[in-house]
Amino acid sequence: MSTADETDGIFAVRLRTAREQRELNQTELAKLTGLQPAAIGHFEANRRKPSFANIRALAKALEVSSDYLLGRADTIKGATTAFRNEESLNHADRESIQLMIDTLARRREDREK
Repeated sequence: MSTADETDGIFAVRLRTAREQRELNQTELAKLTGLQPAAIGHFEANRRKPSFANIRALAKALEVSSDYLLGRADTIKGATTAFRNEESLNHADRESIQLMIDTLARRREDREK
């Protein structure tokens, strides 16, 4: 079983890997997410833990799943491939799905505490 420090380390490594695969620097990723470049640097150096909103924004900008970034899935796309028909959904439907995903993730995290 992984310790919290190992899990945090996975996030830092996967964040940097996903950013580099997209050929983005920290400043470019910061602009895409609305975060400060220093925050990206802190996440990648494992000096600061991101909020749920930050994880969601990073995953979206990097086109990976939050599960991948958190070390809960080994495939880079993860759940995002399940939404191949996302373009056919309207904005309200997409928001509803994201709300459900966020709620389930929080419930799971609360159970694991």
